[in-house]
Amino acid sequence: MKAYELIGQKLQKAREELGMSQKDLAKKLGCSQASLSNYELGKRRLYLSDLHRISKILNKPITYFLESQEENTGDNGNISNILNKQFLREILFEANELTPMQRRSVLDYIQWQKSRQRGDRR
Repeated sequence: MKAYELIGQKLQKAREELGMSQKDLAKKLGCSQASLSNYELGKRRLYLSDLHRISKILNKPITYFLESQEENTGDNGNISNILNKQFLREILFEANELTPMQRRSVLDYIQWQKSRQRGDRR
């Protein structure tokens, strides 16, 4: 089973647990019911930002959609790897629109966040 199919199955399960129709969730997401159906079937890729919005609407942590049976499918870490690559592509695409000075500011911010995570006080 492919990574997007696993995510789609979890998406459908979480939606159904709340008694929400595809139409209702699609409206909250601002997409068509057909698009949502394709997400659930694993036929359409979800951006990490979309998955984040879905997790908020369905009241599930984003890890709910990322953790799963990858150990059972032989795709160890495949879901996370795919989403990380997709997220990085999204960052690169957006950064391409920035000036060199703005890109430097973004990099400085990332480094600052990392230092905060380590407990540094820069």
